[in-house]
Amino acid sequence: MALLIRLARAHRLIPALVLAHAAFAQSTGTGSISGHVLSEDGHALHASVTLSFAAARGYPAPPRRMLTDANGAFTFSKLPASKYVLCAQVAASEPAPANSPYVDTCVWPAGQTPITVTAGQQVGGVVFTAPKGTWLQVRVADPDHVLPQAAAGKGPALLEPELQVMLNGPDGLYRHARFLSSDSGGRNYQAAIPLKTVIDLKVASSVANVFDQTGTQVMSADEHGIQSATPADLGTVTYTLHKGGH
Repeated sequence: MALLIRLARAHRLIPALVLAHAAFAQSTGTGSISGHVLSEDGHALHASVTLSFAAARGYPAPPRRMLTDANGAFTFSKLPASKYVLCAQVAASEPAPANSPYVDTCVWPAGQTPITVTAGQQVGGVVFTAPKGTWLQVRVADPDHVLPQAAAGKGPALLEPELQVMLNGPDGLYRHARFLSSDSGGRNYQAAIPLKTVIDLKVASSVANVFDQTGTQVMSADEHGIQSATPADLGTVTYTLHKGGH
């Protein structure tokens, strides 16, 4: 008889457990964010889109990435309730004027308003407009041949101490300019930077003294402020390396 009573009580608990589980699942339902990546004139773009939490979390939360489809569309699903930000890297295959490249907003954040997703909310119709910027071209002349020669078909190491070409943005973070080419007289670097934004350029070397375009020696802590209102504003910025004692 005692066994039958315990079984009966267990059966009465089962519906309550099912209802409690359903209520929990509903309260913790996952959401989604969907939208399109467009150019400033409204054309769909092929891009790599990255979704990150807008604020730091108390546990590892790596960003999520996906490629847009042919219509520039993207969808991030199974998202917990939180605030998120997007950034996009437009594919190199997308046409752009020679002096007005698309800016990588994962490197240069565009200051967008965070997207709020509540539990189970499906946020759609998000339009991410990929901004265009300008090319910053940097020429580092090396008449004394103090820089090491890179292996054939390869550029110098990113953290090469002999020469560092770095950009400091409004957020105080440093980025490395991309090595473009080298020749018998020096090296060429470039970076796609946002318009109407103050960027500090820093060139430092552990094997030579650095001089700017006016012939003034550049100290290791010196930075050259650059700001471009239009793609046509910037010319090539030139530095020259000389052996110590020059």
